[in-house]
Amino acid sequence: MRNLSKYFLLIATLFLGLFNTFASTSFADVIIFDQVTTLGTPVRLVVLTKGKLFPQGGQLVDIYIDNEKLKQILTGGDGYGFLNYIPKHPGLKRVTARSGVEKGSGLILTLEKHEKVVLIELEGGFKDSLLSDKTKADSRGVIAALSKKFKIIYLRRYRYISNALSKKWLKMENFPESVVITWKGILTLEALKEKGVNLHAIIGSTALISASIEFIENRYSFEKTKDGKTVADWKEIEKLLNNLAP
Repeated sequence: MRNLSKYFLLIATLFLGLFNTFASTSFADVIIFDQVTTLGTPVRLVVLTKGKLFPQGGQLVDIYIDNEKLKQILTGGDGYGFLNYIPKHPGLKRVTARSGVEKGSGLILTLEKHEKVVLIELEGGFKDSLLSDKTKADSRGVIAALSKKFKIIYLRRYRYISNALSKKWLKMENFPESVVITWKGILTLEALKEKGVNLHAIIGSTALISASIEFIENRYSFEKTKDGKTVADWKEIEKLLNNLAP
């Protein structure tokens, strides 16, 4: 019950913190979702075109990678459109989808198979950062340091907090930029493994720690857990991961 109260408080704080940013703007009518893959492994780009309230299908959408046009696609009746893409270079690339005057952007993280990834759950990893400036500063500093040794992937568990809102908050608080993907249980981990992603560690709630037992060796949580290591703060996580680094 106590953890549930913390999550409700996190959600309320997130919306309050972002309210002024979005009060005078509308949500984009074109959405493109972040993706993760490894070098030479195909990835499926997913686009959604929306009207004011509902998906709007049958729209022509131009897809760009780092401002270079890739292809034009047509969304289906449900508003979704798809495009297979094989990245030729590693790194973080920006994907832009344009339909008429509307546009949306996302990221593709392309990894070399030897690169180690640290997954960070937004809700389970940052709930205390929203309530304490010191914890926020510590988490920001540690993640910035870790991003020099590992690749960071952010996980979003609550679907009613969109990727766009999550990324706005991360940018507003100066956290390292990376993809934000939706947590879909072990299906998320299986999909990453199938693409050859080297899952080195995960930081999050007990639910994610328990789900990742068979996939990730190094599992850390700020909550009490029997399926991973309970840590006191971000500095402890940094120390533990540095001790594991070659």
